[in-house]
Amino acid sequence: MADEKQHYEWTGLNAKGKRVSGVLQAASPKEAQAELKKMNVDVIRIEKKSKLYLSMSSPKIKTRDILLFTRYLSTMILAGLPILQALDVIAREQSNPAMQSMVNSMRTNIASGKTMAESFGQYPQHFDELYCSLIRAGEKSGTLDKILKRLADYLEKSDALKRKVKKALTYPTVIFIVAIGVSLILLLFVVPQFQNIFSSFGAQLPLFTRMVVDFSAFLRKYTAFVAIFVGILIWGFRRGLKQSKVFREKLDEKILNFLIVGPMLRKAIVARYTRTLAITLDAGVPIIDAMKLMENIMGNAVYSKALVQICKDVASGNQLYIAMNNTKLFPSMVVQMISIGETSGALGDMLNKVADYYEEEVNHIVDNLSSLLEPLIMVVLGVVIGTFVVAMYLPIFKLGSIVK
Repeated sequence: MADEKQHYEWTGLNAKGKRVSGVLQAASPKEAQAELKKMNVDVIRIEKKSKLYLSMSSPKIKTRDILLFTRYLSTMILAGLPILQALDVIAREQSNPAMQSMVNSMRTNIASGKTMAESFGQYPQHFDELYCSLIRAGEKSGTLDKILKRLADYLEKSDALKRKVKKALTYPTVIFIVAIGVSLILLLFVVPQFQNIFSSFGAQLPLFTRMVVDFSAFLRKYTAFVAIFVGILIWGFRRGLKQSKVFREKLDEKILNFLIVGPMLRKAIVARYTRTLAITLDAGVPIIDAMKLMENIMGNAVYSKALVQICKDVASGNQLYIAMNNTKLFPSMVVQMISIGETSGALGDMLNKVADYYEEEVNHIVDNLSSLLEPLIMVVLGVVIGTFVVAMYLPIFKLGSIVK
């Protein structure tokens, strides 16, 4: 389609004669050149690139890079440095070429007359709608330095919370994968060796051993079909996550009710919700707009759906704490504290206190999760390995008893 935006990688000289480069989106090379001309860039090279090529050829920009960028920018603007000079300094200090290119492109856009929010908004994969809305609010109110500082603090706490949750889930996931790997090795390589020994006995094997041997033979005979079947299951699962809201909601609901992990995720979501709402309200974003911005960052389809309903209830004239209580997803303590915050006119402070409390709760759970899960994991591994050991040695024990 002619109107479809393409990615163009460009190199050129800015108004000061300095070599700059970046990536922009345009419908055609001519439109890309026109856009660069508006930025006062003398084009040296411009080349269309696919999204796949760009993602493979360039080092990825990570969440940590955006966090540090926001922190550096906040510090420099608070120190009184002009935005263009601050971006120029940050770009020179970048070790990641992709990050350097993006910062240079944003600087060029701002120098050509675009606002910071518009410039940042050209990279939605790194600066989401919430980030750009806060920047826009800061530019309009003249409090960009304060907004950037709050945004940097928010990103830092959000990233720390995310890392804690990942850390808690990594250990059991790795153990689960190891258990599957060990089971496959035993079934595909070890059991057949025992089967050769058993065939020389000339006696019927115990039922339990026959089941394990038959399962091993089935896996070896139909390895390709089993692999294809597992691949289809994984593909279907991922497709369901992307295309079916009902499937996502059902899965997220099951996860929230899962032992140990569920309560931790609920606390993490409440912390993210209250922290995000606090920073948007402090920035002067209306509560309805703040709710709409938060819908896609909840990290759970159940809470995202509830957020839509909360937004409708608040728009209809209900107080926030009543709308939250109606969802039955938020602890009574959170609802009561938000009620106090609304009544006293200190909702932002109360939201931050709730977020601090639940972030500390998540930290406590993660710190103790290893000791809680370790006995359970040892039992699971013991059962998996023990099953094969018993199945393989049962005929030998039985033969020994017959000989005696």
